Amino acid sequence: MRLPVALIVAASAAFVSLASLPACSSAPRAGAIDTKALENAPFVGAWTSDLDAATLTIEPTGLFSIDVPARGETPARSVVGRWNLDDSGGIVTFTNLGATAMCAEVPGSYAFEIVRDTVRFTKVKDNCPAREEHMAWGWKKPSTKAERGGA
Repeated sequence: MRLPVALIVAASAAFVSLASLPACSSAPRAGAIDTKALENAPFVGAWTSDLDAATLTIEPTGLFSIDVPARGETPARSVVGRWNLDDSGGIVTFTNLGATAMCAEVPGSYAFEIVRDTVRFTKVKDNCPAREEHMAWGWKKPSTKAERGGA
């Protein structure tokens, strides 16, 4: 059974909220999240993979999702996680949440570059082969109706 992405994101947001409470957290905290940096990150939004038409959605809340469409015998799948920027703003770290199972809680760090409508992530360090494969490809920003000349 495939759960709707909105349900997964809502459950993940609740998990992140609970995990950030000091009394509930068993892992050391990396420090306060700079919400202004997240909101102003240039790659916030939806992107489409050159690899397999998967959709990467990066929210200004610090959550992300990758929705991979079904192909042949391979069913569709979704990954939800959290992301943050390092102090320089040049390295983004993606961490899949436990509810998504694949590479749960394994962080992957990437430098990024945006040229025109494409963001490219260059691996700094990642021990998640599936995420590493996806991030090695370009991600295009879908054009809006106004950009295509529509009303």
